[in-house]
Amino acid sequence: MNASPDDTIGRYEVGVQSFTYREFDVPAICDELSDTDVSAIELCDVHVQPDASAETVERVREGLAGAGLDVCGYGVVSFEDDDEGRIRSTFELVDRLGGDYCSLEFPPDDRAVRETLLSVASEFDLDLAIHNHGPDATYSTVDEVASVLEETDDPRLGACVDTGHFLRSGEEPGEVIPRLGDRVLALHLKDFVDEETEAVPGTGRIDLTELLDLLDAETSFEQPLVIEYEADARDPTPAVEQTVEAVRDAGA
Repeated sequence: MNASPDDTIGRYEVGVQSFTYREFDVPAICDELSDTDVSAIELCDVHVQPDASAETVERVREGLAGAGLDVCGYGVVSFEDDDEGRIRSTFELVDRLGGDYCSLEFPPDDRAVRETLLSVASEFDLDLAIHNHGPDATYSTVDEVASVLEETDDPRLGACVDTGHFLRSGEEPGEVIPRLGDRVLALHLKDFVDEETEAVPGTGRIDLTELLDLLDAETSFEQPLVIEYEADARDPTPAVEQTVEAVRDAGA
C-alpha cells in the first residue's frame, strides 16, 4: 500500500495496531479514530478471525474503509507447524481485508514451516514480517530475526520491527534498522522507559526523528508506522493522538 501525500504525516502514513483497541469493537474503533489523522490499521484476531464468514469480513472491511482506514496488514499470528489449511485460511483473510502483509512468528529452525508460509504467501502476493516480542520470546534480538532472514533470499520474508520490544531486549533502533535494512517490511511503533514500563511513543527512549532518518537512509520502507500502545486499553486514543503529533513534528 503506497500512501498518497494527503495520507502522510511528515514522511510516513500512520496506522494503529487494533490490539491497542482490544476493548473496542470495530465500529467503536472507527468512532475513536474519526477525528485523528490515523489512516491505516493492522488488524488482529481480537477483531476478526480467519474462520469469520465472508459477510463478517466484508462488513469489517467496509466499516473501516468508510472511516478512512485502510487495512495495511494482519497479525501477529504464531504458526507453530506447517498446517497448510491454517496458513491458507489466515492469508485468505489478509487478502480479503486488502492487507499487504502478515506479521508473524514461527519456529526459527523449522524450514518446512517457513517454506509453506512463503509458498502460500506468494499465491496471495503477501509479505511476511517476523515480529520480535522482547526478552525470552521466540524472537528477542535482531540477531535472532536476521539469522532466519539470512537463510532465504526471498524478499517476501522480512521483519516487523517492534521498536518497544527491541528496547526491552536492550537494542536501540540505531542497531536494529541498519542490520535489517530492506528487510524491514512493517513496523510497530512502541516505546518503553525500562523493560516493564511502557510509554507513549516518543516520550520514552525512542528518538522519533532518529527513527525516521534511519528508515529513510537504511530501508525501502513503504508501510505505515503502526502505533501499538497497550498501557491504557480503555482509553488509548489520547496516546494515539499524542503519538501522531510527535511523528508529525519529527518528520517536519
